Amino acid sequence: MIKKIYIIWLILAGGGLCSADLFAQQQNNWIDFNYIKKLNAWLTCENAAGLDQLTVKKTSYIEAFLNKGDGDFINYYQSNNSYSFGGLTESFYRFKNIVFYGKVDYSSFTGKNMGGSSLLDPYFSPFDIVEYADSTAGDKKMETYHLIGAMSFPICRKILLGVKADYKTVSYYKTKDLRHTNDLMDINVTAGIRYQYKNIVDIGFNYYFRRRVEGIAYQSEGNTDQQFNSLVSYGSFMGEQESYSSNGEGFSRGTSQKPIVDYIHGPTVQLDLFPKSTIHFFNEFSLKWRDGYFGKKSSVNIRYTDHEADILKYRGEILYKKANALHQLAIFIKQENLTNYKNSYKSETETSSGNTTIKYYGKTEVLDRTLIESSILYTGNLKIDNNNPIWVLKTGCSFWSREQVASVYPIYRKQDINQILVKASVKRNIIHDDNMFSITFGGIYGFGNGTAKKDGYYSSGDPDYATLDRYLYREYEYLTTSRIAGNIGFRYTKAFPQNYRLYGDVKYSYTKAFDVSSVGDYATRLRVSVGYIF
Repeated sequence: MIKKIYIIWLILAGGGLCSADLFAQQQNNWIDFNYIKKLNAWLTCENAAGLDQLTVKKTSYIEAFLNKGDGDFINYYQSNNSYSFGGLTESFYRFKNIVFYGKVDYSSFTGKNMGGSSLLDPYFSPFDIVEYADSTAGDKKMETYHLIGAMSFPICRKILLGVKADYKTVSYYKTKDLRHTNDLMDINVTAGIRYQYKNIVDIGFNYYFRRRVEGIAYQSEGNTDQQFNSLVSYGSFMGEQESYSSNGEGFSRGTSQKPIVDYIHGPTVQLDLFPKSTIHFFNEFSLKWRDGYFGKKSSVNIRYTDHEADILKYRGEILYKKANALHQLAIFIKQENLTNYKNSYKSETETSSGNTTIKYYGKTEVLDRTLIESSILYTGNLKIDNNNPIWVLKTGCSFWSREQVASVYPIYRKQDINQILVKASVKRNIIHDDNMFSITFGGIYGFGNGTAKKDGYYSSGDPDYATLDRYLYREYEYLTTSRIAGNIGFRYTKAFPQNYRLYGDVKYSYTKAFDVSSVGDYATRLRVSVGYIF
């Protein structure tokens, strides 16, 4: 682990130092990287052909950070005592008519008292594998390596091409029985084109492809007489119970790694309108198809489940620039309809060769899930001086909804959950000679509603199923209970004659929940970072 961290820091530090000379002629000491990145929606959309909208020649930073989290107002799979550290560097660079974007990110996470899900992201996965007992909770560790590279280049005066690659690997493991080890490889690739029609409209098109593979394996050490049980949750903590063994078939049995495989692909269209010289109206429409499976696709290995989904997404942004102010209104809507099927199979041994093969003879729907995410956010950048706003005002709200039906025939469980978060913040930059002081205050109010569970029967019968209602109510309460949160941040930035800047940043947040019984009533988050801007 130490060797890996050393290599990552060599890359981060080397990239920063090598780039310092290239960027030594930057004219603005106080340029705000986040302001530049969010100045135009083309810079953060799927289509890298929009990178040519970069308004400066170059801007970069390198940062080291430390995060600390405490408190019991957490979801069922999270930690009430965690810390993480890491480093990242991010850069935009224009070379003649070619624009490059790059990011390298490393983080190491340790969380205590963690149980619940053994998957990296149970909200992305089509099912969950959940530890039955709270007594098996223990430490979990995670290392993440993330690399993004993108570029845009013209092929003629009004047509540009763009390519982007996003690569992430994660190693995640638990250090107490029942132990699990997860390895993630997540690759996203896009290729796109953009056409500029006078100063009236820009039209873009790109195709997106993603391959995500999360391998998971279980093992037990020490006292092998103890039995460890897991719930294979098809949804809303209803499914089938499994007892761990080092061999045999099952979601959480055997020591060999089983993969959860996802393929996501589809087209995206961008439409950027200019009704006036001071107004941009950016629109991005996406349609994606998702399909995948759990297990291995071969004649001698079991493919336990198959899943498929349709994903619709819209992102819109209205920008209004006047004098030294920029007003932005961002809208985001996403809907995913996913269905998961459990395969029926049996092992057959051929009499002639003695080889055992897996034969499939049907599948049963075990989950029908609809996820909706949406948000609207206003950002006011005021008194902008050389790409650095003195005031940054933000206000908006987000909506998250999940409706799902989990089935273990002949019983089913319905659930619907809605969550609303209302946010606001204000940031003030104070510049004095070669020093800048940045102060941020923010607040969040959240609430929700829905139905934790509604069980019923398709027909009469004696179902063989299992539930974990203890976790069901933890999750439901965490997502729907009323809460308020406050956050404060302070950053000090020092500019030097060589035209680079050093900064230190501290952010703290406190969340208070009301009328809770299944989770705690508070959580705190602290982030400390130091960085180098060039």
